Amino acid sequence: MSSLVEAAPSLANGFAERRAIARANANWFRKLAIRALRDGWPGSAQRAANARKAARLVLAQARREAMVQRMIESSVLPAS
Repeated sequence: MSSLVEAAPSLANGFAERRAIARANANWFRKLAIRALRDGWPGSAQRAANARKAARLVLAQARREAMVQRMIESSVLPAS
């Protein structure tokens, strides 16, 4: 599954937009971690750690997808 999932996909899907979506998803996970720590329920520290890890994974996946996209674009475009 792609890390660039959004509620309503737009027509343009450029690099900047994909990066913005990944960043928004990571920020959502970080906010989830903060809420988990504040609620005080049992296991809140573990849930917060999981949310922070998910944020890191989203950003890492976006970096990998960007790298692959650049490799694809460079191989398709003729060298001139």
